[in-house]
Amino acid sequence: MKRAALAGLALAVTLAGPPPFVGPSPLLAQVPAGGAGPQRAEVNSLRFSGNETLSDGQLRGVILTRSTECSSLLLSPFCLLTNWGFAHRRAFLDSLDVAEDAIRLRLYYNSRGYFEADVHHIIRSNGLDASVSFVIEEGPATLIDEFSIEGLPEALGAEEAATLVDLDVGDPFDRIRLQAGVDSLIGSLRRQGYVEAMALSDFNRELGGTAQVALDVRPGPRYRLREVRIEGGEVIGEDVIRALLPLRGGDYYNQEAEQEGQRNLFGLDAIRFASIRREEPPPEAAAPDSTVDLVVQVTPASPRAARFGVGWSTDQCLQTEARLTHRNLFGGARRLEITGQLKNIFADQLDGRFPCSQVGTDADFRTLNYLLQAELLLPVAFSAENTFSARVFLERETIPDVFIQEGLGAELGLTRRLGPGMSASLSYSPNYTGFGEQSADIFFCINFGFCEPEDIITVTRSRWLAPVTLGWFYNRTDDPLRPTRGHYLTAEGEVAHESTGSQYRYARIVAQAALFHELEPGLVLAARGRAGMVRFPGTRIFTPGAARTDRLVHPSRRFFVGGSQSVRGVGQNLLGPRVIVADQVEDCPAGDFEACVDRLARENPGAFDERPRGGDAHLEMSFELRRYLSEQWGLVFFADAGSVSQRLTELRKIQWTPGLGLRYTSPIGSIRLDIGYNTTFATELPAIVSMEDGTLVQMPQPVLFDPFRFDDPHPLLELLRRLQIHVSIGEAF
Repeated sequence: MKRAALAGLALAVTLAGPPPFVGPSPLLAQVPAGGAGPQRAEVNSLRFSGNETLSDGQLRGVILTRSTECSSLLLSPFCLLTNWGFAHRRAFLDSLDVAEDAIRLRLYYNSRGYFEADVHHIIRSNGLDASVSFVIEEGPATLIDEFSIEGLPEALGAEEAATLVDLDVGDPFDRIRLQAGVDSLIGSLRRQGYVEAMALSDFNRELGGTAQVALDVRPGPRYRLREVRIEGGEVIGEDVIRALLPLRGGDYYNQEAEQEGQRNLFGLDAIRFASIRREEPPPEAAAPDSTVDLVVQVTPASPRAARFGVGWSTDQCLQTEARLTHRNLFGGARRLEITGQLKNIFADQLDGRFPCSQVGTDADFRTLNYLLQAELLLPVAFSAENTFSARVFLERETIPDVFIQEGLGAELGLTRRLGPGMSASLSYSPNYTGFGEQSADIFFCINFGFCEPEDIITVTRSRWLAPVTLGWFYNRTDDPLRPTRGHYLTAEGEVAHESTGSQYRYARIVAQAALFHELEPGLVLAARGRAGMVRFPGTRIFTPGAARTDRLVHPSRRFFVGGSQSVRGVGQNLLGPRVIVADQVEDCPAGDFEACVDRLARENPGAFDERPRGGDAHLEMSFELRRYLSEQWGLVFFADAGSVSQRLTELRKIQWTPGLGLRYTSPIGSIRLDIGYNTTFATELPAIVSMEDGTLVQMPQPVLFDPFRFDDPHPLLELLRRLQIHVSIGEAF
């Protein structure tokens, strides 16, 4: 087989000289060579013609010449309407670069198998503006008519090798594709113990437009692990460390498996530092099946740690958290964590004012929430792929303007790693929980018809909620806190029944997907979709033999949309079905409630408290354009949408809300300020008057409720009324 070195081929193309310069029209000014001079022409147009095999984007990646373009997608309105300097990325003509770019394009076509390709460049300029065109004549491709792979070891078959190389007879003689195939082949060999594997390529190109390619594989010795030694792992336990290592004595050496083992070790809180090294064999030991040792060196972390944090959000006000951790309880890297949280601090004193504007309208929702829990984590349960956790807790939690929940319980969970970025979990969570009467009266009256005080006492009494949950998570993003590329998927199914020890019965499923795409450096398009539904066959809450058996799902398992983590153009949980409530003492003391409610709706809708009802099904969508201005600061434009329905078959119209946000990256996470715009118009809503004695009176007809345009305000005042401000920590998704 005749040989032609790649370097020689490239040299031959270079020596052929640059393509002839096709100059501008005699009527246009000439451009100085090298683009020198104070008056350089701006390149406003860059075009390719004649390219059928390779795209414009591929060719732009080869050349130096650029054209003036908008500096950011966010500034595109300014780019279209103005010629302001800050909005554009300016590019100026350099005729020497253009001539060299023509050579670069020709060489690139040669490397892709088009050896007869010819490239000409055309420059047109009037001294101020310029256009550059590259005219390409691709010519026929040089096709491979002979292809062979020699020297393969027994561990890698010819068919598998051909699949890895992904180049065969009849394909264009594409040397870039050939090199990628060789890299895949060598990577496969090295994963099978051939650490020193390499491959030499030999090719010959005939004048008739064909090529012959041969790969000579030289695998070298195949290394097998003789033993895996652990150093410094006595405190943690060698059994746990070995379980986290994919490699065992007797396995063929695999560098990727070694790196996976090191990542697993770094994932343990009990380990401060871990290193894995391969002890090279002496030269005389390099037999066809050589043996090596793997040495794992571990440095344990301090066994005890304490953390304290403070945060603020519009729906939980000031929050504090203290956490005590033992990283290696009784050895085996078992982690015990005790956590205490307080929320709604200063919510009562601020009386619903910003920045605690979403905590709830009644004073009952502004009292302290708390959580006290202890969690035990076993990082290795039965195998390295399994993690077991157990926790007990005591809590008081509020869902603003929906309900106040108090309870205690436990949770047992098993998580299994299924692959890179993928895991599944199974958990059982028995909770003994009930509701404060002051929070649940309107919720249960409107949704389930329990309006009498004795009925409300019955349904708010503490009962067992004991669901079994199966979850699945798949994450392929490049950064868990600030992703710019990739996607993640989650799905969760939950069932509660008498057989699980639950006094509530329901089946619930939720799925979520998010996508991140970097449009340009520092500009990321993010999208998220989430949907869920719940069904309940019936929950008996009254005594046996009572006149009614009621269909009641636990309020915390219904769907509520709106707020800083979902649709940011509406208040907390206020998207979807809701009811408006007037107070007898403050708003309707005269007693003619129907007339009072009608008057309030027309003249003073701010007197009503909006209460969400939730639903059995929901759909959410969010789109964000994230511009990272620096390492700390970022700007976001977003559009959120959602729908909540009382029934699965009656999904309501989707409501869109746009907005913008500011981000600051801090040591405790991304501090987020979002301003959303509420697009709601006049809506007919059920109305209730809360009596002085605690009973509820529902109006016979819904009223037209419009809190934004009821008094025909100035457009600026209406805009301010529609704005929703959210302050929180962490990204929305």
